[in-house]
Amino acid sequence: MANEITSSSPASLSYDREKAVAAKLLQRAYLRLVAASICDKVSQPKGTGTTVYFIRYKRLNVPLVPLTEGVAPANNGSLVLEQVTSSLDQWGDKVTITDVAQLTTLHPLMQIAQTLLSDNAQRVIDREVQIVMLAGTNVFYGDGSVTSRSAITQSMTITDQTIMKATLLMSDNGVPPRFGPSNFKENASGGPASGEQMVPGHYLAITSGNIRRDIMKMATASNMWVNVTQYQNAKRTYNGEVGDYLGLRIVETNFIPKFSRLGNKTAAASAGSNAGGITGLTLAIGAGSLSNATYYWKVTRKDLTRGFEEAISIEHSTATGAGSSSLSFTLPSTAGYVYNIYLGSSSGDANLKLAVENAAAGSVNNITAVPGSTVTPPPSNRVAGNDATDPDNIHPMYIIGAEALAWVGLQQLRTSVVSGADKSDPLDQTTVIGYKFMAKACRLDETRLLRLELPSAF
Repeated sequence: MANEITSSSPASLSYDREKAVAAKLLQRAYLRLVAASICDKVSQPKGTGTTVYFIRYKRLNVPLVPLTEGVAPANNGSLVLEQVTSSLDQWGDKVTITDVAQLTTLHPLMQIAQTLLSDNAQRVIDREVQIVMLAGTNVFYGDGSVTSRSAITQSMTITDQTIMKATLLMSDNGVPPRFGPSNFKENASGGPASGEQMVPGHYLAITSGNIRRDIMKMATASNMWVNVTQYQNAKRTYNGEVGDYLGLRIVETNFIPKFSRLGNKTAAASAGSNAGGITGLTLAIGAGSLSNATYYWKVTRKDLTRGFEEAISIEHSTATGAGSSSLSFTLPSTAGYVYNIYLGSSSGDANLKLAVENAAAGSVNNITAVPGSTVTPPPSNRVAGNDATDPDNIHPMYIIGAEALAWVGLQQLRTSVVSGADKSDPLDQTTVIGYKFMAKACRLDETRLLRLELPSAF
């Protein structure tokens, strides 16, 4: 991915001329990026590869019978090592600015490019942390009475009971709270060291404004909400923290996915326009290596400013009707989105594999064989029942204990500016500004991160 600013591309750059604009730049939408801030930061030493390893020893079982005098206890267990691994990814982007663009625009393009790239990098980091959080296996769907995203109904908005069930689950699993006594430095007497203030430990919740407003609606009746400005004893606060409810510290972010259903709920999808009820999607059957059979597929959509697979179709099925066939997907042409296509010869998300990744809007994608990828699609929103009970969106809420996540960096975020004449640019006509980093978020313990998936009344 790269971006280029010239005197004519994009054409809107022509607006940035002194005769046509005021000196003040309009502000961009404000993003509250919080996910990365709750990760423990770990550096991967150079020369140790791109795989990070975390280890712990499991608890020993307790003895079940008292000792007999003079008899050594039986071996009640052995040391068992648990290992968590993660492979680091490298990310980066750049902006190329031409000399003519710098000469003909009013505002300082170099400074603007650096600011935009910084925003770009932080969104990538926040997204990558959340993608790891979304892949966690410790999940609480709706009101807890269902076991999948597709079974959540609109009536399953968050309640006091849901919060208490979730925090009780964390407590029963032995998840230590964040900033409890074990997180503080101690003095010789076992108390908090100088400068350390002992405050009650807590679990942290990160969620959207929709779920926060659902909680506020409940709190109005119970009068249990404690606004962050009302905290006593100068509690440490998180970026984006808005308050405390039932002992759960709430952080609100507007950079978090909202899962919606893409298309309709009719499983069988014939070739033609608006296939699967997805407006603008055209499905055609052509020549290829697919046998005469029924194939199963899903399409997901990503907003280019966010990068999450948020709009997700249900699993559709299409029969080729002949051997040596292919399925050709012409994607909706609306700008600002890319699409993933998953396909398989058997039903079920586990049997659908990534066939096309980050396909451009309006592109034609011809799938001639069942993919061998290991990547499966995210689960769909509601796929059965009365439309009136279907939630418009499903919102994640992450509940986090101590030492749940780490951000491991082999190469920390760094920027570079390249200019000057060389063989590829003998007249010094361009300046390139970019960033890169090599890092990865890692779930250190599945039980310490609980994800709630919820509809909202807002």
